Amino acid sequence: MAIQVPIGDLDIQITAERLTQEAFSPFGDVISNPRPDVQPSSFDAHVSSLPPNAFSANQGSAIQYRNVSRLKNLYDQAPSGKGEPIMSIFVCAARGGAETTGENTFTVRHLERHPFTAQTFTPIKSTASTYLVIVAPSLPPSPQDQDLPVPAGDGLPGRGFPDLGRLRAFIATESQAVTYGPGTWHSPMVVLGQTGTKMDFVVSQFASGVAVEDCQLLEFVSGSRAEPLIRVKIPHRDWSIKL
Repeated sequence: MAIQVPIGDLDIQITAERLTQEAFSPFGDVISNPRPDVQPSSFDAHVSSLPPNAFSANQGSAIQYRNVSRLKNLYDQAPSGKGEPIMSIFVCAARGGAETTGENTFTVRHLERHPFTAQTFTPIKSTASTYLVIVAPSLPPSPQDQDLPVPAGDGLPGRGFPDLGRLRAFIATESQAVTYGPGTWHSPMVVLGQTGTKMDFVVSQFASGVAVEDCQLLEFVSGSRAEPLIRVKIPHRDWSIKL
């Protein structure tokens, strides 16, 4: 069940940007082929220009990029004390966006986090080709969040609710997977595209089966409006083209 968070007359509008590892690094990892132009058969000719984690594999028929992301399990600090690795499939319907002409806006009604685990979304070839990644850093702890269990440790976001004033949004393509770091506030998956299209994801994470440990979901409520004024502008662009 979502925790309702009153936001009063807060009015936020940001513009989605291209998803890159550099921009997303405070929140997790972007996973993609760093050199799609290099074929495994030409590994030796390009090895000096490849990333240092590139290795020839499978008798020269593959290139392996090692340690592109790590699934973290912090359930030893959870009240239950134990989390199991799980994989699931999310079939996500498109909610409009960058596949249509003009400029679109997505309203952010919910953010969630998984405090004790990283979570990786890996797209599977589908009828949609882009998706929206919305994240926010955490505020300092407050009485509002005092009952929410979170792990302790360096580099973790902490217990606080999301800092909506520092909300970020990114456009990802079907050739990019994302890993949200443990405790990272993010929107439930938003696939972009025309009505009737969808994108499938393989989702990898740890879980205990205890709801408040596995997912902490917030719903933003504006007392005077039917929906909150937290909006992401989605420019119309071919996001598969690198600028």
